[in-house]
Amino acid sequence: MKRIGLIFLLIFLQYSIAYSQNEAHRIIKERMKSMDIPGIAFLIAKDGKIIDEGYYGKANLELDVEVTEKSVFAIASMSKTYTAAAILLMAENGQLDLDDSIKKYIPEAPDFWKPVTIKHLLTHSSGLVEDWSLYDWNASNELFLKTQTDSDFLKVHFKEELKFKPGTDVSYASGHFILGIVIERITGEFYGAYLEKNIFEPLYLKETYVDHPYKIIPHRVSGYFYYDTDIINSPVSGIGNGISIAPVAHGRGDAGIRTTANDLMKFYNALFTTELLNEQSKKTMFKPATLENGDYISTGAGWMNWPLGGISISEHSGGFRTGFSSQALVIPEDKFVVIVLTNLKGPDNSYSGASFPLTKELASIYYPELEQLSKKSPVKDTKIELTNNHLDFFQGIKSNEANVNINRNFPFSYYSNNLKEAISETESITYLGEKKVENQKVNFFSVDIQILRYYRLNGKKTLYTTVYLDKDEKLVFIDYPETE
Repeated sequence: MKRIGLIFLLIFLQYSIAYSQNEAHRIIKERMKSMDIPGIAFLIAKDGKIIDEGYYGKANLELDVEVTEKSVFAIASMSKTYTAAAILLMAENGQLDLDDSIKKYIPEAPDFWKPVTIKHLLTHSSGLVEDWSLYDWNASNELFLKTQTDSDFLKVHFKEELKFKPGTDVSYASGHFILGIVIERITGEFYGAYLEKNIFEPLYLKETYVDHPYKIIPHRVSGYFYYDTDIINSPVSGIGNGISIAPVAHGRGDAGIRTTANDLMKFYNALFTTELLNEQSKKTMFKPATLENGDYISTGAGWMNWPLGGISISEHSGGFRTGFSSQALVIPEDKFVVIVLTNLKGPDNSYSGASFPLTKELASIYYPELEQLSKKSPVKDTKIELTNNHLDFFQGIKSNEANVNINRNFPFSYYSNNLKEAISETESITYLGEKKVENQKVNFFSVDIQILRYYRLNGKKTLYTTVYLDKDEKLVFIDYPETE
């Protein structure tokens, strides 16, 4: 009987694995078709071992070259993780301190940069601008063609006032570009040379490069952009070659890495262990940072760190008008990775090949907690008063005011003003059930979570979110809302 039971268990496991793999490939193929993506690579791994992977479409449309496991994609802003790792490694080696002022290494910076520290740049709490967002790419590409040196890009930043006092707020910025300059100033060598010597070679990342259009990169993937007639007076309608930029911009510290899905997985797995960085550096990467007043923020060093469905996830995306979009979702505690790399970028996020919802959907095959809430049906609500308290909170979230129904550690700083605006437009909420997690050691923001409650938010837009409650049923967190 035991033998028969074991046989049935093995059959079930084989069926489960086959179903999961088929489902992942179905999702990817549907995404490619719906978005008209030229080429895509995806990889799912756990404990450094590949669970599933797929390579579809064309790495180059004009030469009719297929995407393979050796295809080297530009990953754009996902490159920030490499620069963050390099900075943390230098801190471990005593070459810098995370609390150092940036002017220590870039003395020509304006005096109002003096309060800006290395850590502020790592966590997007510096108040600096993102230079890519200062100009209308749809109207002109002049800046990105005429700015030919890192010094020129620095001067663009020097001219802009800080958005806020460093350490008091969060705004996504090009701080990792500045950190790439810091690496060069300290080491006296090219940013890419430092990464090659201290990260790529030790981790055997043989298919990872700091990009440059003049460099010979085997299996380089070509990038494509989705044009319309309003973009730079384009003669192209639909998919065309990626937009040209200055050669130096390809290899910046905030956007300059080219790699394969497999090499990217190896790099992430090294970050989950102490193969590259120590425990404190790992915490700086994968745990929420804090502002000067102690408020939690989602930005760690090189990663966005979120609770999602009661799980600690980290994620980062990348998008370059040279023709690439990428996304990674990881669960560091489980050494779980989902990577999607594509060679398509659109004029906005509505037409990008890779996206967070896509990686979340792939991850949900293995983590049902991450399944779309829109798939849940309404259930009878036995705690109407609690639900009404949550409705009041949603409608008043823009005030940032704590009350008796909110845990004092609730991280208001996690939510952008635009997101708060969208949540505040909730007119009613529909209860979709709950899950008790008091015995699962779910802890966020130094609070033990007892209950997860699921809601549909009804308003101008339909949103879905999960509410986290402590032992006194006070709000600790609400998940970044899903849309239908």
